[in-house]
Amino acid sequence: MTLFKQIAIVFSMFIILIIASVMYLNFTSANQFIQNQLYATSEDTATSLGLSLSMNIPSEGENLATMETIINAIFDRGYYESIILTDMEGHTLIENKNSVKVKNIPDWFIRDIDLQIPTAKSQISSGWMPYGIISVKLHGGHAYTQLWNIFVEILQTFAVLVSTVLAILYFLLKFILKSLKGVEDQAIAITNNDFIIQETIPFTTEFKNVVKGMNKMVKKVKDIFEHEALMVQKYNDLLYNDQDTGMGNRKFFSLRLSSLLNQQDAKSGGTIVIFVLNNFFETKKIVGYKILSNYVNRLAELFYETTNEVEERVVTRLKDSEFSMILPETNYEKAEKIVDDFLKEADKALPDELRKISEFYISGGATYFDEKDKQKDILARADFALSTAKMKSETNVHFHKIINDESLMELGQEEWYRLITTAIKKDGIKLALQAVKDDNGKIYHNEAYLRMSNETGTIYPARVFMPMLTALNLIDEVDKKVIDVALKLAQRGTNIAINITASFIKNSENIYWLEDIFKKSTTLNLKIAFESSNYAIVHNLDNYNNFSKLIQKYNYEFGIDNFSITDTSLSYLQELKPAYIKANKSFYIDMYDEGKNSSYESFNILTKSLDIKVIATAVENQEESDSLKEIPISLMQGAFIEEPTL
Repeated sequence: MTLFKQIAIVFSMFIILIIASVMYLNFTSANQFIQNQLYATSEDTATSLGLSLSMNIPSEGENLATMETIINAIFDRGYYESIILTDMEGHTLIENKNSVKVKNIPDWFIRDIDLQIPTAKSQISSGWMPYGIISVKLHGGHAYTQLWNIFVEILQTFAVLVSTVLAILYFLLKFILKSLKGVEDQAIAITNNDFIIQETIPFTTEFKNVVKGMNKMVKKVKDIFEHEALMVQKYNDLLYNDQDTGMGNRKFFSLRLSSLLNQQDAKSGGTIVIFVLNNFFETKKIVGYKILSNYVNRLAELFYETTNEVEERVVTRLKDSEFSMILPETNYEKAEKIVDDFLKEADKALPDELRKISEFYISGGATYFDEKDKQKDILARADFALSTAKMKSETNVHFHKIINDESLMELGQEEWYRLITTAIKKDGIKLALQAVKDDNGKIYHNEAYLRMSNETGTIYPARVFMPMLTALNLIDEVDKKVIDVALKLAQRGTNIAINITASFIKNSENIYWLEDIFKKSTTLNLKIAFESSNYAIVHNLDNYNNFSKLIQKYNYEFGIDNFSITDTSLSYLQELKPAYIKANKSFYIDMYDEGKNSSYESFNILTKSLDIKVIATAVENQEESDSLKEIPISLMQGAFIEEPTL
């Protein structure tokens, strides 16, 4: 129970008790006053009637007609319950009575209110000789009516007073405890990894000190978060960025290529191009550092500009004279166009001093890649293609010959449409699961990778059919089917994590559909996590913020896959509140080794302050597993931990 309610209840009871006591005493006093008034009136009547009767006492042998007439006249004219004349021995001589009947007053009031109607008596004497006793009792109906009216007025007054006082108390407590509510909001916000500063300082000394203390603590926590986030970004820049051009370096190339291969989706396939500036060092001696450096920086800009339309593209400077493009979901035809655009722009940007040097030209080697490849094999093919291009002694890019295999199906759009829609209808959408385990072998969750089977049972990886989903506008239908399959697996007790695309959550109809599914599943306590790539999140932050809040509302987890540090401030982690992040094992190992522990320590403080679990992916051997345990990172995923299985 809140402090406000506790104080309000205690004060309310106290106020009600005081007002009720005052009202009770008021009513009791009124009751006593009426009884005294009744007695005084009865006594006056009895006295005056006794004097009248004393002057009309009949002689012996006469009847009581005169006295009866006087008594009847008084009884009929007044409001009496009884007037009785008795002799000295107590025998009734004259008796007039009226039954007590009270209208418009509840029976319970008459029954429960203790109203004593007094009887006044007066002695009748003939000279010095007592004759009898006259007893007068007023009718109680009038008294009850008066008391009832007083009771109603007291109740009305009580209701008005209590309502007024309680209303004043409510607003007064609200005002006094407003700052305390702010402190409560701050405390809850801190547990949710939000930092709120109270601008309004209360006037109450105790609350003022508490608010100032909370503000100071929140500011310190916020400063620690921002400092560690900045340190992580600085270490990341030193570790993965070329300091001259700002492009990624060789470590970044290796990290991102490994991450893309590990995704096992459409982005796990594409084209890699390696470029070399021939006779780089000899040219530098001829034209000087500044001219060549300016040209290299311009090339860096062109790499970004010409690849801008490719999602999750990676451009790096591998060494002084060597550059690369990683173009996910890009076939040779599209890659050739990008390369041609780059070479044309590079030629336009070439300064005259460099144009005069015929030995200075750009050579390039391109090769395909997919998730079945090893990095060394990809680089071997690229180096072979690069060597072939260099043989021409002029600007040229050679594309390594693609070897066709079973994954490259040459189907028309109609055949693709039939294949995919049939898979949706006939349970051809499959999920291959790969476990994330801790160092004790306990499964944290199983990440789902999309697969599709045809009518003959042939299984196709996502990279084969994902491009056609977008072209045929079927990606939302497949995503819904994936969620449906994941729900069925979760109902069987599988803790599952599924990837959700940016295009899916951008569609409000999909969100309504998903929330309806959540509402129907609230009682099932399903263990489902929804994750998306860091690239998609950073480029669609508002959509993912809303999506993260939605799934956390229904007690599901949100995670970040293929995490990497970009130019974007890491404050988005605070907004998203992910349950976990997944990053390539090299991301953690490089940070730990190169930073002499300090860079990873900053990263560790950052994630722990936000209650984020870290998961290492693409763990392929015992050596990598041991290195991760040394950091320590306990949650791992990869071929060494467990292969994906249907």
